[in-house]
Amino acid sequence: MTTGDLSRGAAIRVGEDSLAVAGILAHKASPHELGGILVGWWEGSSTAVVVEFLPVPDHAAGRSRYERRHSLAQEQLNAYLASRDDSRLGYVGEWHSHLALQPPSRADRSELEAIVRLSRKQVALIVLAIDGRANSTYGLIGHPRWPRRAAIDGAVIERMSS
Repeated sequence: MTTGDLSRGAAIRVGEDSLAVAGILAHKASPHELGGILVGWWEGSSTAVVVEFLPVPDHAAGRSRYERRHSLAQEQLNAYLASRDDSRLGYVGEWHSHLALQPPSRADRSELEAIVRLSRKQVALIVLAIDGRANSTYGLIGHPRWPRRAAIDGAVIERMSS
């Protein structure tokens, strides 16, 4: 894995309303982490447009642990896409909460790298870092590299009006 910086212009554009709903869900799930999948589309090779944060419950989640369940996530994505009439929409990545103002962890980066290596597609990650006083939002984008490698770049979170 290689870790880049923002020099390549990696960005994740997020709808304000979707981000607000995800933040509310993350606060309600506290003292456990919550996460799921990001729905949207890609603009070029370094910009993800996120229109929905689909929560995928993890009944084993803890204060510093969340694991997305693939089959449940796929079911929820399929149902969401079937209810929409927008051919651009699809899986663009993962999201989860941290219960402290902490950026993506080493484990988060390793998991993102594994997803990118397996899928051979670019994948976005958003971490909603929450505590009782403030919130922060962090982004990463993983890009596939030959052979079976991944580059992980920090991504600017750009908020869009919904």
